[in-house]
Amino acid sequence: MNPISKLEDQFSFESIDSPDKRREALQEAVQTMKEYVKIDHSVAVLSDLADNKSYIFTGDFGSFFEMDTSGYLTIDSIWEEDIYQRIHPEDLFERHLLELEFFNFLKTLEPEERLNYATKCKIRTLNNKKEYQRILHRSFYLKNSSEGGLWLAVCLYNYLFEKHTAVTGIDGKIINTKTGESIYVDTYVNCRLLLTSREKEILILISKGEISKVIADQLNISINTVNRHRQNILEKLNVNNSIEAVRTADALNLLA
Repeated sequence: MNPISKLEDQFSFESIDSPDKRREALQEAVQTMKEYVKIDHSVAVLSDLADNKSYIFTGDFGSFFEMDTSGYLTIDSIWEEDIYQRIHPEDLFERHLLELEFFNFLKTLEPEERLNYATKCKIRTLNNKKEYQRILHRSFYLKNSSEGGLWLAVCLYNYLFEKHTAVTGIDGKIINTKTGESIYVDTYVNCRLLLTSREKEILILISKGEISKVIADQLNISINTVNRHRQNILEKLNVNNSIEAVRTADALNLLA
């Protein structure tokens, strides 16, 4: 199963403007991305976190995905699942971890600073010959709401314009695009406090195969409380089920 499920639950806590305030800014952002892909030749996905919609713009790189490059399309999701299905499962999982770290890193910054940062990674993706080819993936936030909440997110896909070198994983980085400072992401320090101590206890028991009733008895809490914690864990880790939660938490070193 695709390890990236939905960040909507975290995004729902962001301060978002009214529809009237958003409309004009969104139209401006759409026009900006239409022009951008003409220059960058990339495939760009502009995701509106408030309305749970994405706008996919196809520059010349769209031919890699066998996309129509004549315009853009709108989907009722902030996830470009058709593209995700082409990405190698291991790289998709690592990219998920990078995006989690990026989101929590940005939350440590003042709103005006957040737009200066982006992620960069190299992901194996099926080309139009159905062969895995390493491509460049970048992501950043284009706009905050006027209240300082993260609002418009951008993902960019393009050719990897550099000589092939030995790469471990996706070679994920967080980059300050204003200063050029680059942070190689091999640990997930900004995700350390993602789960409470109780949530960690429960997830460790889940990893051992315990069901909610047994967990409730061991921790001397109600089964409803256990189930509420389980749901919180899924939301914080942005996964669909307990198996994915254990894998993600373990990769983030949250269960040590």
